[in-house]
Amino acid sequence: MRARWLFGLVLGTMTSSAFAAGHRPGSRARRSLAEHDAEHASAPSYRYANLEKGACFAELDARHVEHIKLDEAPGVLAPVRIPNGVGGVRYHTGIPAAERATSPWEVFDCRLVLALDDFSKILTAHGYVEAITFSGWRPPGKHWPKDRLATRHPGGLAVDIKALRKPDATDETATLDVTADYHGEIGKPSCGPNAQEPTPPSARATELRAIYCEAVAARLFTSMLSPNHDRPHHNHFHLEVTPSVTWRLIR
Repeated sequence: MRARWLFGLVLGTMTSSAFAAGHRPGSRARRSLAEHDAEHASAPSYRYANLEKGACFAELDARHVEHIKLDEAPGVLAPVRIPNGVGGVRYHTGIPAAERATSPWEVFDCRLVLALDDFSKILTAHGYVEAITFSGWRPPGKHWPKDRLATRHPGGLAVDIKALRKPDATDETATLDVTADYHGEIGKPSCGPNAQEPTPPSARATELRAIYCEAVAARLFTSMLSPNHDRPHHNHFHLEVTPSVTWRLIR
């Protein structure tokens, strides 16, 4: 039984954005899809991504965000755990609760946590109190240099969200699932004047799309990738802050 659970967890992780054809570092697909953001300096995502470690922790404290600082997490500038969530929303994987306290996939960089704190305002406005994830941090390889920072998941700067839950999780209508409810089409814009309506249309698809597009409009993340991006993203939203860039990637 244990082996079967581990296989399922690994499979879910492998379908996430670290293995997406358009989302590997240096891939041509990523460069061609990313667009220069002329107003990047005013975006929350830009400010958060470029904070120094001490400034980020100071802002977490000013927001009264409960967090646990980690002494070490290779590739991560300011690693933290947020076991009780942030902004009224708990962000966690689907692994057994007893294992979350030591799981690497429950670790986030402080800078991403600030963006998630803002994102939680959107989720709570829609009544959601949990975001079920595939992973946050994904540790880089064992030979990763100790003092070298990473980006995306290896830097703790990205999270893959697969479902959202309202307080009454026993009611099947209380959960929005990206796989079942997004109703998108690869290559089509998710938001904006040229966005395609969910097909087939449904109230659940409309709400999930609204949550996603409200985060896009608020400019909380540098990259936001939905099932419309490519097949490997069919089951989650990839949300990421990226330091030292002036582009956005929204699909």
